[in-house]
Amino acid sequence: MSTITVTGIGKVSAPRGALWAARAASALWRVVARQPRVRSAAEAAARDVAMVRAMARHYLASDPGFAADLMAAADRHEAAAQAR
Repeated sequence: MSTITVTGIGKVSAPRGALWAARAASALWRVVARQPRVRSAAEAAARDVAMVRAMARHYLASDPGFAADLMAAADRHEAAAQAR
């Protein structure tokens, strides 16, 4: 014959203030998540230069003159950003 022991666990209540703290943290997270990411001017300029150079590489085979103009524009934009 075998014996089974069953242990009953009583009702466990949440610690005082836990619900309030969870709601406050959730509200704070919603406010922070809505804020736009602040990018530096140098970061934005570097991203723009990279996009223009990628476009220039795309047009290199079909329109080399346009690609050269795009590369020159990217160089000017990069130099202007570094001068700031």
